[in-house]
Amino acid sequence: MKYIFIPIIFFLSLLCNAQSISISGNVKDFLTNSPLENSKVQIKNLQNGFVDSVFSDAAGNWQYNIITAVVNEIQYLPTSMEVMQNFPNPFNPSTKISFLIPVDNNVTIQIHNILGELVDMKNTFLSKGNYVVDWFSKGGAGVYFYTITYSNQSITKKMIQLDGGNGIGLGEIRSGISNSYKSLNSTDAVNVEIVITKFSYAADTTFTTISGGENFTTRLQTIHNKYTLIDLHNDVLEVMVDDTTYHLAELHNYNHTDIPRLQLGGVDVQFFSIWVSPTTYTNYYQQALVMRDLFFSELAANTSTIAQATTMQQALNLNNQNKIAAVIGVEGGHHIEESLDKLDTLYYAGMRYLTITWNNSVSWAIAAADNRTLTQGLNSFGQQVIRKLDSLGVIIDVSHTGIKTIQDILQVTTNPIIATHSGARAIRNHSRNLYDWQIQDIANSGGVIGIVFYPPFLTSNPPASISDVIQHIDHIVNLLGSTDNVAIGSDFDGIGSNVVIGLEDTSKFPELTLALLEHGYSELEVAKFLGGNFRRVFEQVCGN
Repeated sequence: MKYIFIPIIFFLSLLCNAQSISISGNVKDFLTNSPLENSKVQIKNLQNGFVDSVFSDAAGNWQYNIITAVVNEIQYLPTSMEVMQNFPNPFNPSTKISFLIPVDNNVTIQIHNILGELVDMKNTFLSKGNYVVDWFSKGGAGVYFYTITYSNQSITKKMIQLDGGNGIGLGEIRSGISNSYKSLNSTDAVNVEIVITKFSYAADTTFTTISGGENFTTRLQTIHNKYTLIDLHNDVLEVMVDDTTYHLAELHNYNHTDIPRLQLGGVDVQFFSIWVSPTTYTNYYQQALVMRDLFFSELAANTSTIAQATTMQQALNLNNQNKIAAVIGVEGGHHIEESLDKLDTLYYAGMRYLTITWNNSVSWAIAAADNRTLTQGLNSFGQQVIRKLDSLGVIIDVSHTGIKTIQDILQVTTNPIIATHSGARAIRNHSRNLYDWQIQDIANSGGVIGIVFYPPFLTSNPPASISDVIQHIDHIVNLLGSTDNVAIGSDFDGIGSNVVIGLEDTSKFPELTLALLEHGYSELEVAKFLGGNFRRVFEQVCGN
């Protein structure tokens, strides 16, 4: 997202006999080192509480003069209409809107939501000058537009509300210049707080004492890259079994996953699925070991960029070495062939979740696609499997798993359960998705639902877009009244060429983060979706 930059008029030039000190800086992207235009630089004088802001230019440069003494002041009379970007933005629960009008006239202020619906309005006669009005949110989280109309001229700007509000709406319109500057005693140094922000970037805050001439170099990190991204489900191992020329090291323009695209997507922890087609093979366990060996051979060929993790702490340690943490997940109970010893072998290979069934039922557990899904679940051996998973520290995954089977699992396990790649059935009525009461049950266990990127599970009206993914997230959040149970389970390389527009491969994860922020979720809420919620489960079940 890029804000339109309208120069802010600083009243420094309007002051007579003012004394000031100058500071400057440069803002760059943390990863690319490229300049960040229109980054907001807020300067707060800690000695008198005065707050002002500037924006970086195309080269990422900014400059500001801090008034240290004022003898007298004059009234500023604008010569043209101007509307400033609201501050703060994004905001919760209120924000300030500033504007200037050059002649006496009637002024209308309107607030519209993203659907174009009028949310709030104020109309009044104003004399020429500089004005500010507070908007105390009276709508839900999301994108809003404010329009200032004077004479025959209108200017519209976008603002983002982080949380819902029930405020009074537009407040009193007041002068934006009166008493802006008080007489200050001359000083040699000023204590300041400098906060540098840009939408989708995490704020950088500096507290310092300045005497003039200081230059600050700031590298802002995107919210996406600041936090740990954990993708719960990826099927690229299956791709490499079928295509022996496909390797993780190379950047490809087909399929969805390789190390360069994982790096571009900011993926920190990737669960790689071992899945053996029950319609192609009969020796499920042996073929699972083939995929295990393929997993290890790919890691051995790329030791500088990716390595195996079996705990969250191992994953974080690898991330600190700028490596992707690779974790094994096994998709389907048919791989253990009714043997707890074979389950042990997969565990010691690094399996940290087991999807209880794929679409095919096994002798000890019924799948969601099975017409017995409502009536049959775990048998006695299935109960042994669940207890074994608990004792080993393997997470139970119920994507693909039958309704009665999930109920039975919850009666046996003492750990949180997860659905690695599913959606909300209330949004898309599909057997692979979860009913509201199932979502509630998973949440009550302390578990998470990894939202899948497979269009047929997201919408009945393809093609699917990022907004369809967010719709499933919204539903779960609203249903539970909490943001603690959403995760990401893309199913990349398990969904073929049928992809979400905007999420075509693993390099596109930052687009989801940006869309979530624009939708109105806070930085910390997005951080939980990306990996924070699942981290809790990973640590609880698999240990530190």
